[in-house]
Amino acid sequence: MIGNIKIIAVCMCKVYDERNYRIIRALNNFAVENDYRLFVYHTCSDLYWKTLSEKGEQSVFDLIDYNITDAVVTFEEGVYAENVMTKIRMDAAKYGKPVISVGVEHDDCISIKFGYAKGFEQVVRHVIEQHGVRDIGFIAGRKDEENSEERIAVFRKLLEEYDIPFRNDVFYYGDYWSVPALKAVDDMIEKNKVPRAIICANDMMAIAAGAEFQRRGYKIPEDIIVTGFDGSEEANFCTPMLTTSGCSYDDTAKTIIDVISKALAGEKPEKIYTVDYDLSVENSCGCKPSVEQINTGEYIRILRDRMNRYQDEERVLYELAVNIMNCETPKTLATLLKEYAFGDMAVVVNGDFFDERKDPRVSNREPLFSDKMILLRSRAVEDRDIPQPFDRTNIIPDIENIMDYKVPLIFSALAHIGVPLGYACFYFPVQLSEYFKIPLYVNSLNTALGSFRSVTYQKYMTKHIEEMYRHDMLTGLYNRTGFYNALETLPRRNDQLALVVSVDVDGLKYINDNFGHEAGDYAIRAAANAIDSVSIENKVCGRFGGDELALFAIVDTDLAEQVKEEIKDKMAELNRRSGKSYVLSVSVGAAVAPVENFWFDDVMHIADKYMYEDKRLKPHNRI
Repeated sequence: MIGNIKIIAVCMCKVYDERNYRIIRALNNFAVENDYRLFVYHTCSDLYWKTLSEKGEQSVFDLIDYNITDAVVTFEEGVYAENVMTKIRMDAAKYGKPVISVGVEHDDCISIKFGYAKGFEQVVRHVIEQHGVRDIGFIAGRKDEENSEERIAVFRKLLEEYDIPFRNDVFYYGDYWSVPALKAVDDMIEKNKVPRAIICANDMMAIAAGAEFQRRGYKIPEDIIVTGFDGSEEANFCTPMLTTSGCSYDDTAKTIIDVISKALAGEKPEKIYTVDYDLSVENSCGCKPSVEQINTGEYIRILRDRMNRYQDEERVLYELAVNIMNCETPKTLATLLKEYAFGDMAVVVNGDFFDERKDPRVSNREPLFSDKMILLRSRAVEDRDIPQPFDRTNIIPDIENIMDYKVPLIFSALAHIGVPLGYACFYFPVQLSEYFKIPLYVNSLNTALGSFRSVTYQKYMTKHIEEMYRHDMLTGLYNRTGFYNALETLPRRNDQLALVVSVDVDGLKYINDNFGHEAGDYAIRAAANAIDSVSIENKVCGRFGGDELALFAIVDTDLAEQVKEEIKDKMAELNRRSGKSYVLSVSVGAAVAPVENFWFDDVMHIADKYMYEDKRLKPHNRI
């Protein structure tokens, strides 16, 4: 619950699919009437192929916050990820939240079933009884799929009831798809075995079959009756209009809300509810249509307008993806998103999205989304400073004001190569033309934000590799190559001096032999820290190999003796604090030369000479 509003988490795929859209629209109407709001957790695919992109998509269900969710509704038909839906039901049960499974029956929750068998029986019985047809073919759905096999069983049962022979030569599996249906029609016509009626297991196959029969010269319904099943909107746009059977979306939505209200009121709902399908008789079977023929020309115009807008938005979103790849800062990325017409939606990324060190191919986070999120774009908060950090428990900033829109909040995961980046929240008006934009926006944002992360990481790795190339791994100082490159970059005037200091660790072999190589490394790092901490800003420090260290600086006066004493003082101070059983010391040589006509190697040679003289003067000289 948020405020006084109860939250229903709806889990489904393809909210822009016509059937899903219509049920969400009806469900939202009844939800708002009862002071509920819908949080729809949605994937753009049906999770069938088990690809990396689908792995990223299904992470959206990890966003469900059961602390604020009052009930969960799962639409599992068409979602080919049983394990995902099972986890949702189990997680909800842990929090004591009622779960309603729509379309698929489960023992661990309340189930709402559709009267598919009864609805399909109405279609077949109508063709047999009202039109007296005894020569009937059948285009079924997918082989061994539960609903398809149920419809085959109903078809066979009715043929037996009316003593009609089952014709194997006009029985086909159409996979609920137009292409196999077209092949079935071609086979019937080529083999001259066209029946008087064709029953199809869904509307898509019926529409395709009817169009192909008419293209091949057959009249519907005079030569052949064609029927469908699903009650899809397209059934009213074909010529002739399709006799079919469909469920009442209002009845389905009302049943869901009534069941939730009973459960939240402490009543014990039934385990199973059934929503019946209703026969819709039109003229593809020979009956008088129940509604006027819809103006298909106007419908085509609408579709063309929608396609033109889609293509234009696709072009704009491609430009966005390219521009995002070139963004240098979080602010420029957020500003860029604001410039594009995304409509009523929010774009949210994980709190570490802008961490350049994070490999975009790897996600070890559990849970998949961080506790701290970053809002990159939301029309509801455009007057505020963005990017805006916030707690993920808040879902999106200004969530209560957005809920006043009284529309479903549709969440989709944003992911790249299977790794969650964040999520999008759409609060579009409940219109199919708006919902069609969702997969386009999600896919474009996935590409754009994923590319941004990849480019950011590539820049970091390039910089890191360059740093490794120029720096010594043990001390962090420049290596010889980096040192020579860096000394050329120091600003200088002709009236200044070049100071070169050569440093060598005393007794390094003795330390290695008697205390181990870790102690030897410690000695080298200590000497490196000593020269790096010399109080000259305009300097370059490096390790040339082994225990050979060097410092180069541009100075106004001769600081050779001062630097030598400062380095030795640093080593003495370290010995006082280290508690080591051995004493560290260094030999130091320093030389200066005018900056004008300066040649580093010549002055370094002099500094080395002074360093070796310093080493020879020591009473217990160890090399």
